[in-house]
Amino acid sequence: MRHRVHRFSTWNMSTPQVRKWFVILILGTAFIFMLTGLFAMIQAKRSVQSSDLGRITSHFSTETLLYLMGGEIPHLATMEDTLREPGFSRIFFELVTSVDPKDPRTFLGSELPGFALFDTEIVVAAEDVDYTSIPIESPPPSDLEKKMAPKPEQKKPSAEKKAVTPGKGKNRVFIYHTHYTESFLPELKGTDHPNTAYDNKINIGRVGERFGESLEKLGIGAQVYTGGYQAEWNKLYQASREKVVAVMKQDKDLRYFIDIHRDSQRRAKTTKEIDGKNYARVAFVIGTAHPHWEKNEQLARKLHNKLNELYPGLSKGVFRKSRAMGNGEYNQSLSPNSLLMEVGGVDNTFAETYRTADALARALAEIHFEAVPVDGKARR
Repeated sequence: MRHRVHRFSTWNMSTPQVRKWFVILILGTAFIFMLTGLFAMIQAKRSVQSSDLGRITSHFSTETLLYLMGGEIPHLATMEDTLREPGFSRIFFELVTSVDPKDPRTFLGSELPGFALFDTEIVVAAEDVDYTSIPIESPPPSDLEKKMAPKPEQKKPSAEKKAVTPGKGKNRVFIYHTHYTESFLPELKGTDHPNTAYDNKINIGRVGERFGESLEKLGIGAQVYTGGYQAEWNKLYQASREKVVAVMKQDKDLRYFIDIHRDSQRRAKTTKEIDGKNYARVAFVIGTAHPHWEKNEQLARKLHNKLNELYPGLSKGVFRKSRAMGNGEYNQSLSPNSLLMEVGGVDNTFAETYRTADALARALAEIHFEAVPVDGKARR
């Protein structure tokens, strides 16, 4: 008995050799996942269309799906001995979470960029856009998030009024920024890492203000909210939703509700040169976690097509995201004319994003007025 205890003790995790092999095993597993994700991205097609049935069944594991289909397909019924009834609890769990308890890859999909990209559907895209160009949403480091958390006094009514720019005449567009601290590295001092491209004052809100000003010049009244929210990062959509609902109640003339973000992709994926000038590229994100997402997508398609008609290649495309990949709803259930727009990335400048804001205003104005070019020539 003593001899057995002694042999077991030699495999204690404190043994250098055991620790060495354990580290090699972990690194080897991570390397395999990275290679698999990279290979899949290289082979991915630029455009993916999924049916409603496909989106539903994608939530189930292979074993569960085969069992559910067994009652309808005779051949699958012959596999009855090898397929165990999954039970209601497992079916419900897989449908809600898209996680297969027997497949660890489903737990890691949202954590590994190479896998997470494939939870996004490319509806329509520019010629040079593929899965490697899909908008990426990344939160700031936890320590930076705490540092930038808004103070309670920012929630006072007076502060909110200052953050809203009233339009001339009837307001048609409400512009806000759920991730209001997203910023751009060239505009910040003392930082050059993409994970730190966040700031309470120098941020995406300025792009929204420029967009609103451009709409005003084209005859469309706009309200722009650049204030913050008393909420943690993972609860910001709930906080911004409350703001949108409040504004909708105050102003019944509002028609479009646009949430402007900054992509986390690098410069090569977020910049387009048009007539010798650099623009920050745009991506439209549509959440499918509500019944009427198709109406939002129709507007996104119109803007994508109009924008690329006026400024070829400026819009990267329209992308769908489900609940399995982030929020999945993005406050878009509130109106059939709700959009989430990613303008530029961490390496773009305000000059580049302002040109894009002007271009977006022109495209939206042409759609809104259902007219030919507003001024007869592109605003560059």
